[in-house]
Amino acid sequence: MSVRMIQPVFTFDKLLQRLQLDKEETPFVIWHEKDLFGTYDNPVKIDIPCLFLCLDGEMQLDINLQPYRFNREHLLCFITPCACRIVSRSPGFRCVGLLLSKSFWRQLVFAERTLGKIAIRDAFITVDDDEHERLTRFYELLCLCADAPGLQDFAGTLYPLILGMFCQVRNICRRLEDIAIPMSHSEKIFYDFLDLLHTHYRKQRRVSFYADELSLTPRHLTTVIRLVSGRSAAR
Repeated sequence: MSVRMIQPVFTFDKLLQRLQLDKEETPFVIWHEKDLFGTYDNPVKIDIPCLFLCLDGEMQLDINLQPYRFNREHLLCFITPCACRIVSRSPGFRCVGLLLSKSFWRQLVFAERTLGKIAIRDAFITVDDDEHERLTRFYELLCLCADAPGLQDFAGTLYPLILGMFCQVRNICRRLEDIAIPMSHSEKIFYDFLDLLHTHYRKQRRVSFYADELSLTPRHLTTVIRLVSGRSAAR
């Protein structure tokens, strides 16, 4: 099968729209420094696996209603559906990454089952200098191989590198789990609410619906959401 890759320069919203169609001829896209993150008034739903590594500067964003500052000390890894709003970028912000189709991600998880547990609850992952360096080298090698002249089986040739890169992310998540503070009851309710929201947001906008699904009163749910995120459930 020949692979037709999308040509840069990409913008994040248009790239999401095309990859979320899950077309077979676009198994993955390499995100380069010159590709563009736009800022948005409203969150964008991300429901394809993707990985971003900051090289310089910082970007302010909201993930599932919570604010984050993305810089060299962090990794963005979206595996489960998230609502993401890009608020601002510093002038020197540089970022690279990798976006996968859902079918290509299923191939990776089939080969290495433990990848399915990556970033299930939090797309924002703290990395140390050594981990950042390893991921950067994987990315550079991926780009080097992708640009090799006469490359025939694009997806097949780069598959081991992509698998290795996500295995590195899995190892980082395991390290963080060993030192993580146990999730509070309120945080569990909040993440269960987000899971429901991703499933039903198109048809259900009433707080009472989500409260019923969680066996809570609307008032209790609103109180918990405000405690964890600083925003009301209605927002």
